[in-house]
Amino acid sequence: MPLYEYVCDRCDIRFEELRPSTRMDQPAECPAGHPRAHRVLSTFSALTRDSMGEAAPVGGGGCGGGGCTNCACGAN
Repeated sequence: MPLYEYVCDRCDIRFEELRPSTRMDQPAECPAGHPRAHRVLSTFSALTRDSMGEAAPVGGGGCGGGGCTNCACGAN
């Protein structure tokens, strides 16, 4: 069963839930009990090694390609 990420419309809590793909776009109940959380795109990041054996970030973390000061993505 896939893991989907949701944000509560009322309290702005971000949470994950295992659900069948047939229910992925239906509103989910947040951990605080509010009934109208909507699905959002999940972010991820991963590390790999470059040809020199150094850690190199890949994937779609939260950087966005500019002004990043909190990671080693090189965008800062």
